[in-house]
Amino acid sequence: DGVEGAGSTTTRRVNAHAGNHELPHLRARHYRYLMTRTSLAPAWALLAILLIVPAWAATPQQCGDADLSGARTVTDGVLVLRTAADLAGGCSVASRCDVDGNGSVTVTDGVAALRLAAGLPVEIQCPNTVVDRSRFTLFDFSHRFAFGNCPRIGAPSRFILAESDQGLVLNATLIVEGTAGDPDCLPDTTPVPFAACVKTMPLPSRVLTAEEEARVRAGFAAVALELERNPDCGRVTIEPCLIEDFNWDGFEVTDFACGEPRLAPDQAAALDALLASLL
Repeated sequence: DGVEGAGSTTTRRVNAHAGNHELPHLRARHYRYLMTRTSLAPAWALLAILLIVPAWAATPQQCGDADLSGARTVTDGVLVLRTAADLAGGCSVASRCDVDGNGSVTVTDGVAALRLAAGLPVEIQCPNTVVDRSRFTLFDFSHRFAFGNCPRIGAPSRFILAESDQGLVLNATLIVEGTAGDPDCLPDTTPVPFAACVKTMPLPSRVLTAEEEARVRAGFAAVALELERNPDCGRVTIEPCLIEDFNWDGFEVTDFACGEPRLAPDQAAALDALLASLL
């Protein structure tokens, strides 16, 4: 057996400064997704993925962590085995469960995940794809109501960073609590936390400080992408109440579980926290 180490998870790092053609872009749609659908990437997009340069992952602990809890337990092994058996409710991020890095989740990966949970040596080769979006000129975040319309009070519904002579200019719109009966109340929503009315409120435009800009560019320097949909997308209908889209100079990814490419939940949460720190 090989021994797990700091350089034992396979990462594909993409230099994404040059343009928008390095990965396929499939934006999540507003209509209901029937998860039995399949999609074929255009030839140029498939070629772009094949040309990604191999490197090593900075966080090998993610390999085998099927429930994204930050720790590897017997539960993770069970979830990997469920996915290997084509059962729903297994891995939500396929790359974290492909322990041997062969491109599919099999019983072998489930056994490896159980060995990891027991602290036994395993050669881990989980694939990971990282893009560098730190040298952007325009970043645009937005959220879209989906199948439940659950805006988060205090969170941005739109967040734009644009490069200027003065630095990065921030324009943001927040979801805020309103008064029932206000004509500006957003219709048919279930806010989190619950409120009788929520509405949008634009914030004054401002230029980021040098420290804030440095944090933003550092946070965008290594964005981990998941190239595959949640394995359950082919088995059940997944209906999130809110979908987030992140766009760097036209390069767009979503947090929608059935989008390709997409952000894993922990990566989306990290970017959300970065944006929230600027409000």
